[in-house]
Amino acid sequence: MSFSGNFVYKCEVWSLSANIKSLKLLFFLFPFFQKYRGLSINIKRFTLLRSPLGNKRSKDQFEKREHRAYFCIESSKPSNILACVHILTFLNEVKCKVKVSNKLSH
Repeated sequence: MSFSGNFVYKCEVWSLSANIKSLKLLFFLFPFFQKYRGLSINIKRFTLLRSPLGNKRSKDQFEKREHRAYFCIESSKPSNILACVHILTFLNEVKCKVKVSNKLSH
């Protein structure tokens, strides 16, 4: 059984990082983005007591920001997609969720 068209491979990546600099480094590594979208910033705030036994009014407040982004790479060569996924394994401080799919193009 043969197909009359070529396969187009699509790699979708959702990335998350608390450090915005390491997330921006990701975009310098992939200059061939076709679709890029910056998503919202997830802010988590929490308060801790300075002294568990003494003064209840003395508190410290902390905040953790998580920057998210989404991008998509489409290629007719599976080696380009594999190179993209291979680069993602070397990133520090960046969590990535990758979805790879293929479709038949006419």
